[in-house]
Amino acid sequence: MGDLERKADAVFEGGGITGIALVGALQGFEEAGFHWQNVAGTSAGAITAALVAVGYSATELKEIMDTQVDFPKLLDAAGIGKLWVLGPWLSFLVTKGMYQGDYFLNLMRKLIAEKKGKQRVTFADLIMDKVPGDSEEDYQKKYRHKLQVVASDISRNEMLCLPQDIDKLGLGGLDDLEVALAVRMSMSIPFLFKPVIMRERGKQHWIVDGGMLRNFPIDLFDSPAGQKPPWPTFGFLLCEGPHDEHIRDPISWARAMVNTMITAHDRKALERADKHRIVKIPVGKYSANNFELEAKDRAWLYNSGYQAARQFLDGPPPWDFNEYVARQLECCVSKETARR
Repeated sequence: MGDLERKADAVFEGGGITGIALVGALQGFEEAGFHWQNVAGTSAGAITAALVAVGYSATELKEIMDTQVDFPKLLDAAGIGKLWVLGPWLSFLVTKGMYQGDYFLNLMRKLIAEKKGKQRVTFADLIMDKVPGDSEEDYQKKYRHKLQVVASDISRNEMLCLPQDIDKLGLGGLDDLEVALAVRMSMSIPFLFKPVIMRERGKQHWIVDGGMLRNFPIDLFDSPAGQKPPWPTFGFLLCEGPHDEHIRDPISWARAMVNTMITAHDRKALERADKHRIVKIPVGKYSANNFELEAKDRAWLYNSGYQAARQFLDGPPPWDFNEYVARQLECCVSKETARR
């Protein structure tokens, strides 16, 4: 495999706490020599993509998970939200989220600042050079920024792909958007975390988890139909095993709703296409909103991601770039025919 073929784009699915498995998958690909160009993600996938975009390796991300993240603190109650039993629901009534998401936002800011050497990192710090052959339109919409984050604007019923869609929020230049804040928008799991509210000339935009509308935008970096891709796009999909949700009270009901919302998208379509570039990562019995996993459970998820990546690359048959190109061109023709 030549150096050009070792370049790759990556799209990471959202999946709450099961996103730990994405780091294991990254480790498998990086050991195989791949280095990432454009990256994108939703919710937990946006977290992974953002940290990769600012320069973290899979090995560094594993160390961060093991030593710097206090996972129970991600559910950061505040004020009346700390009251026993009813606190989370009272918080939801006041702030529209059981938990604040401030611990996560501050942690992301800290990690990104440490890697980039500055306090406030924006998408201006993630601009990439234009590659010969890219049209100006594609460069501006898909390739200019190393990172793309998917979120949902429920006040306007539309998906946001940030930073490109920042003009829809009336916030000025897309390069000025803070990376950590964009990721905080994308991980605002409904009910669980309060939404990010952006104000524009008297209007309010309520931004929540991108998984409500597009949890796995695998085609985000695709070349035009019929055009050979210069390198592959890999999608990392978190696959839950069959299990029943035990609904006992309003909290477990809300969790079941959230888990269904962020795991059901895109699955039927993926049964028919794109299999040649999707790494399916089993996450077993673990649900997206179980933030109190023990160390052994987190290790299981990481290892599941790693094994899924190695199996995808090593086969049988082993992954092959020429085969990828042939299947991608065939897939693009099929999609174009279906649209007509």
